[in-house]
Amino acid sequence: MPDIDALGLLKHFTTIPDPRQARGIRHNLADIICIAVLAVICNANTYPEIHHYADTKHNWLKTFLDLPNGIPSIDTFERVFRILNPSAWQSRFLEWTQELVLPDLPIGEDEILAIDGKTARRSRNADQHGLHTVSVWSSQHEITLGQASVPAKTNEITVIPQLLEVVQPAGAVVTIDAMGTQKAIAWTIREHHAHYVLSLKDNHPKLLADTMWLFHHADSLNWVGIEHGYAKTVDQGHGRVETRECWVLTNLEILDERQAWRDLNAVVRVRGTREINGVVSVEDRFFITSLPSDASRVMRAVRFHWGIENGLHWVLDVAFDEDDSRVRVGNGQANLVAVRHLALSLLKRDKSVKGGVATKRFRAALDDAYVLRLLKS
Repeated sequence: MPDIDALGLLKHFTTIPDPRQARGIRHNLADIICIAVLAVICNANTYPEIHHYADTKHNWLKTFLDLPNGIPSIDTFERVFRILNPSAWQSRFLEWTQELVLPDLPIGEDEILAIDGKTARRSRNADQHGLHTVSVWSSQHEITLGQASVPAKTNEITVIPQLLEVVQPAGAVVTIDAMGTQKAIAWTIREHHAHYVLSLKDNHPKLLADTMWLFHHADSLNWVGIEHGYAKTVDQGHGRVETRECWVLTNLEILDERQAWRDLNAVVRVRGTREINGVVSVEDRFFITSLPSDASRVMRAVRFHWGIENGLHWVLDVAFDEDDSRVRVGNGQANLVAVRHLALSLLKRDKSVKGGVATKRFRAALDDAYVLRLLKS
């Protein structure tokens, strides 16, 4: 008979403060939270599906949950998740990663921590059109190390420093898209003894223009006498050939803003050339970095950054139907996002079952022993 204290991670989430008034409470908050986490692992995406999962698994759940008045109703799940404090979820999530994940997955120089935001498009309420969540994604281990909801009428910049403070990225390379290319964020990353690779776009027009001029000048000289780093990769298959080239320049004397960026060591150009059925397209992207002139390492960081799109955002939309979630009242969507991140991290960590996240969720729905193994992993 499983015991709730033995269910690894769940103990972290059963201590979330109960916002309900004591009078008239029929279901334990710990039971509601545990059921929701288990149900989402086991292929439930909505409140009705969470309820139906619990109703089907009633006898098994009774072996380790109190369930004093049976299975909570759909309305109970919805009402509780609407009023739970999302920050409490996030703090428990980070507590779990620090205790159970990070000791087994130490952060080192090979680690790329990608920070990016995602909006659940159909979620909205009076304050916000689409809940926006920022995540820290371990590209090496393919799990979420931290996530936080962006408050209404603000942007990602407000929560990135908080996430860095909790994750403690010392030794890693932190990658962020153009929204997070801010002097204060670069400073914070270096304060935590990590390196940064930050995307450079039109939100810093002068720095971008000067960077582009540096590469144009080097091209005009055919790179003769220009100290630089260079790396190239070629991938092909299914009638497509993709060539990626990376140039790194460390002579930044013409950059007026270079001193304002903490430990700015180089500017980067990554050129992607794609050929599909004889049609060729070329795209240049520019970055700033604190890394030394190691083009291979920089290009690896740039490529791994997109892992957060493929390994996290895409999976949340395809396997968890997050983009179609219509939870629009109170804190419901923010709390469900936290549950999905937790479930995805557990499923990604498991290597005992072959297949993707959807396959593992299906297996979990059928096999209670597999679910317990996930929770204890």
